[in-house]
Amino acid sequence: MATPEQAPLASRQPGNDLRQDLPDESTPLLNREENAVVNGEDEGRAAVIGRRLRRWKQDRWISLCVSILLVAVVIVLLVLFGVYRSSRMNSTTSLCLTPACIHAASEFLYSLSPKYQELDPCTDFETLVCDGWRDRHDMRPDQSMTDALNIMAQNGDSILRHVLEGIYPGESNHSTFSPRSLAEATASIDEQNFNEIQRAYNACMAVNDISKRGITPIEEVLKDLTSTFNDSSSWSDSLLFLQRHGIDAFSNIYVTADDKEPDTTVVVIAPREAPGLPAKGYYKDDEVVSGYLDAITKVLGAIKSTSQDANKTAKAIVDLEIKIAGATPDIEEFSDITKSYNPMALKDSAKLIPELGLDHVVQSLAPSNYTVNRTITSFPEFLQNVSSILSDSPKEAIQGFFVWKVIQNTANLVEAPEVKPYKQFVNTLSGKDPDATPERFRTCLSHVDSGLGWILSRFFVEKAFSEKAKDLGDQVISDIRKVFISKIESLEWMDDEVKKVATDKVQKITQKIGYPTKSPNILEPKALQDYYAALNTTDVYFDNAIAQAEFQVNKTWSALGKPTDRDQWGMTASTVNAYYNPPGNEIVFPAGIMQFPLFGGDLPSYINYGGFGAVAGHELSHAFDNNGRFYDAEGKYQDWWTNKTIDEFEKRADCFVEEYSNFTVQGTNGTLHINGKNTEGENIADAGGLSAAWAAWQERRKSSPDLDLPGLNFFTQEQLFYITYGNVWCSKFKPAMLTQRVLTDEHSPDMIRILGTAMYNSRGFREAFKCPKKDPVCELW
Repeated sequence: MATPEQAPLASRQPGNDLRQDLPDESTPLLNREENAVVNGEDEGRAAVIGRRLRRWKQDRWISLCVSILLVAVVIVLLVLFGVYRSSRMNSTTSLCLTPACIHAASEFLYSLSPKYQELDPCTDFETLVCDGWRDRHDMRPDQSMTDALNIMAQNGDSILRHVLEGIYPGESNHSTFSPRSLAEATASIDEQNFNEIQRAYNACMAVNDISKRGITPIEEVLKDLTSTFNDSSSWSDSLLFLQRHGIDAFSNIYVTADDKEPDTTVVVIAPREAPGLPAKGYYKDDEVVSGYLDAITKVLGAIKSTSQDANKTAKAIVDLEIKIAGATPDIEEFSDITKSYNPMALKDSAKLIPELGLDHVVQSLAPSNYTVNRTITSFPEFLQNVSSILSDSPKEAIQGFFVWKVIQNTANLVEAPEVKPYKQFVNTLSGKDPDATPERFRTCLSHVDSGLGWILSRFFVEKAFSEKAKDLGDQVISDIRKVFISKIESLEWMDDEVKKVATDKVQKITQKIGYPTKSPNILEPKALQDYYAALNTTDVYFDNAIAQAEFQVNKTWSALGKPTDRDQWGMTASTVNAYYNPPGNEIVFPAGIMQFPLFGGDLPSYINYGGFGAVAGHELSHAFDNNGRFYDAEGKYQDWWTNKTIDEFEKRADCFVEEYSNFTVQGTNGTLHINGKNTEGENIADAGGLSAAWAAWQERRKSSPDLDLPGLNFFTQEQLFYITYGNVWCSKFKPAMLTQRVLTDEHSPDMIRILGTAMYNSRGFREAFKCPKKDPVCELW
């Protein structure tokens, strides 16, 4: 694109051409006539001279007229040039030319299809906004998918890697938390915390040391596990061993807020979505089951302590898992609070499956001064069915199952050929190169984040977040809350009494932005030190991973008997994600999701609202999806909707279920339909979030107009809002991973989120791109 200085120079070129044409056509002819007159000698000279003089006078008159005309033309051109230059200058002043805007413009242009001017956004929006992105981003051998959020996470990883592979930042490298802004004692603790995360990282990076230990660490754990096996019919000691190590076997057993009494903690016993494979649906695929059996057989056969009868044991394990998978609820049932909330006395829960001794397990995990009397036992019939399965299974099969759970959960903590077949199977199942492994630093960043995440968060926030960003995030979220209330108030299908409680719920939602300042306060080094006081970090990676798991289990169970800590966060600050917590009635946005290209203080608001705003609206909409709607303003699970409003809601929600069930993707074995019921809540939240973000931006721009981005004058600001949203979900998938996503994930695959949310169900999108049909297919909020 020409700069303002270049355009006027180009417009002067016609003027130069005009000046060159006139001498060639006039002057030489006039000179020739004059020479002829001067030299003529015949007797008609006077007449000839008279005629030539009259012609000369006529020519002079014509020349004068032409000259006047040319001067007039030049004046007009100069005036037009002035207007053009003025308009160019005005156009330039309407552009955002900050580094952030230029970066954003380049991202748009690189992500768009090279044929974006030829494509119809009303019918091919995902191709229009993402084809260029796909050309630019290749998957690593250890990846089976990548998307825009994954790229954001990789950018965050680069920041964290720089922190962990450097030295404790001195004054010149610090901003918010520089030592000079900390008391001497506090600065010392801050450095100790840094040393703790760096020690854990370095232990993980010491691949040679890890390789030298080989399979030994797993064998040591298996030795401890097998010491719990006995001749009795109870497996409580074995189950307790796994639970203390953070390993779930037949059920998930954990502590959380009680849905009906959210200020009180309670023990939950719930089925796992599958006993060993990623989803129960895989157990119906003979090829997958055969590969799984082969992997288990090879691993058990290679480990000394499990090599005896490896073939027989592996077959017994897989047969047991197939039976348990058959008893497991379908995936869409897990998010149905009406089916999963079943309060029970602990003794009654234990009676459902006496083989596991759940009363002993739960009470042993609880604080010594607290007696557990009550549980929430999700899907009680599942425990009864598993009890029947266990009572009919040989002891060797159940022992093998426990052994395999340990191996499955620790295989990635060792570098040993014995577990390679299982790693290869996992890679193949998701479409990766069988022998691919992530770059080591990625594994180690994940290790530190999962075990010492709040200390790591403190350094991430310093490098990648600011108070300005926090304030802007607060503004965006607050704007969306306002329009959401307006949307509720204008609904014709919702009763007034329900509207009143619904608006109260929106007003009372707690919004957490960036990072926690309580439980723990990551800005306070002493608070972080106290939080991790019971965790001992060594120079041995495997030992650290086990210690971290045990630490997290103890932290979780220590909450029993205390009021729910509503200040706790469920994600660390660097996480590129966000969530809504129904019992807490809170929306949470870690600093990791509030990054370029979704968000930035120097970006036009149509980017901030089309990107981060849609994320914020999505989480807010979860408060009113098919599950969140059951929770009131205080986070209590109760029935507060009238029957009429429920009927109207379900009619509209069913539209999403039916619509998304008709969307398809290409999986491993061909075409797969999206599970519209399992993805219902996320699809409702996507649609409601985008609609709320659009309405919030429309209000915001009235008082704060936006500048345009350079090089994108083909699109309006309204269209760039939706292109921003589309760019969030640009992605590449291997067919095997699409299969896994459909079977396991409550979110629709990325490309379907663009198709359904924007192209099909957004009224604003259809208006912005002037689509023939304006009404959305499905609409709730």
